[in-house]
Amino acid sequence: MTRSTKSRVYQRTLWTGIVVGVIGLSIILFSNVFMQSIGTYTFNGSNGFFYALTQIYILAAQGCLPFSAALIGAALVMRYLDALRVGSSEQQGTFPG
Repeated sequence: MTRSTKSRVYQRTLWTGIVVGVIGLSIILFSNVFMQSIGTYTFNGSNGFFYALTQIYILAAQGCLPFSAALIGAALVMRYLDALRVGSSEQQGTFPG
């Protein structure tokens, strides 16, 4: 089987899912250090920037892991469908009918 752009789509999707998962896991692992250094959970008029930064940081961790799982799952489905398509085209070539 030659490597076409269709067969590389699931590889790129898989690696993107892995990278997003590692980023999400890193955010979760370093959240305590981040919160102790510049993060804040309470809002008052003087620290609006840090409050917004903290909320973005928390939401990024919650969004990265499910998105990573969805990308990895999609890559596995694409690979299965590609293998199924290649297998059926080989069967049609060997068994004319």
